[in-house]
Amino acid sequence: MSVKDLLTGWSALEDALPDYLEAEQYAKGEVEEIFASAAVRDKLAETGDGYRFNLIRTAITARLDRCEIDMVKVPDNETATERLMEIWDANEMAIHYPGLLRDTFTFGDAYVQMWEIDPKGDVAGLKPELVDCGVEITCHNPKNARMMYDPTNQRREQYLIFRWCEKLAGQREIWRVDLYYADRVERWISTDSGALTEESGWVPYADDEQDWELPHEFGEIPWFHHRTALPYGVPVHKEGYGAQNAINKELITLLTTTDSQGHAQRYQLLEPDAVLDENNDDPQWVEDGDASAVSPGGMTKSGGVGSGQRTGPGTMQTFTGTKEVGQFEAADPAVFLDPVMMFIRLLAQLTNTPLHDFDPSGDVPSGESLKREEAPLVKSVEWLQVLQSSPLRDQWRFALKVVGVAVPRVEVRWAPVTSADGIDDWAVVTAKQANGVPVDQTLMEAGYVPEQVSSWLDANAEAATLAQRVALLGQIGTAVRDISSGVALGVLSEQSAGAAVELVLNQVNASGTGADPS
Repeated sequence: MSVKDLLTGWSALEDALPDYLEAEQYAKGEVEEIFASAAVRDKLAETGDGYRFNLIRTAITARLDRCEIDMVKVPDNETATERLMEIWDANEMAIHYPGLLRDTFTFGDAYVQMWEIDPKGDVAGLKPELVDCGVEITCHNPKNARMMYDPTNQRREQYLIFRWCEKLAGQREIWRVDLYYADRVERWISTDSGALTEESGWVPYADDEQDWELPHEFGEIPWFHHRTALPYGVPVHKEGYGAQNAINKELITLLTTTDSQGHAQRYQLLEPDAVLDENNDDPQWVEDGDASAVSPGGMTKSGGVGSGQRTGPGTMQTFTGTKEVGQFEAADPAVFLDPVMMFIRLLAQLTNTPLHDFDPSGDVPSGESLKREEAPLVKSVEWLQVLQSSPLRDQWRFALKVVGVAVPRVEVRWAPVTSADGIDDWAVVTAKQANGVPVDQTLMEAGYVPEQVSSWLDANAEAATLAQRVALLGQIGTAVRDISSGVALGVLSEQSAGAAVELVLNQVNASGTGADPS
């Protein structure tokens, strides 16, 4: 029994959970406003509850938008590829993979579980096409699943721990844990006595249908780890936490002063010789609903005399012996908005995300400026694709093995991270082609997949050849005319001119253009 593995995995899950929860809160925009002063926090914390400025989410979505699986196939094996696509379609992976990648980028880690479906076993609730395909694929976030690696060699997977909580009669909660190894699955359940971090807190779990230990013949752990770094990932937006906190602080504080913008707090100044009697005060808005405008002690002090005056937006402080009136000006919005723009720029830089992704209403650069600004994001996405390709290849090779199709490897291809969609981009493509770069190469560099480029070139091959021939004949005609002019002027002999034309035509004919040297 591997209860020690269970305890090690449980501790690892608990240690990692706070970071995962924090990443999730930032991704969802559920982070509370941070206060440097405890006194200010106690008085103002509730004012920002209704405000959410989830700009940091852009660091996640900008990468998701550029990470699209274009194709998974078995090279040079159409039969195996078709079988793969049957499993893909039955498990609706076109729907689930975007969510898996979102979890991977949000938490830094995510997992895919694959398991064989026994059509004679418990298939209740499964769609017929899923049962027919023979493999069930499930995606999991990392809050309750974790791959454990050999501490001496982090390439080697030791086991995976997966846990979930169940409520029994009387609202009593118990924990279930499955440990997945390369040759078996161990099932465990928590006990009423003993802590979850101690051996006494767990016992093997068996029921009428299955034993506590389930052997399998996969030869590998049927879970696959998606991550943004090795051995465990890091949320792609983590570096921007501080900037997001600052943005929240500035904008929430700005909005809490909005009432003062529309409803100024006014005052009346006293004559120097005026004598204050608190009975002569004439406080405004004395309804209970305005009680929040009263100072914590219930009275304000003016000149050392107790007063029932209220403060806050829309109030008017009235005193006996008035010599003049005025109002307190609300804070200038620029005091908050200018720092916000600075923090947005910092957020873009810290997360390697283009600034225009955070402010799509602004001026978007073009041409080389756009490429330079998006270069860090493009490099980040390309690296993320490399990291995701490995578990993708492994899990689809495994899925085919489960259904009895052994293949040496599986190929994963992603949609291009960038594509030529502007005038400047196509000007570069045209210039490359004009200088001899092959058409297919320039189109692939422009963001088109090889199959698409090949189909275009094959469909247009004859038309392109004809156009090239016509253009070439025109160039030859112009050259012959110029040579004839040289002969007429006496700078070139007829014999030399004839030899030059014959040499060119012979080379053109040998190149396959179909020109007739005669």
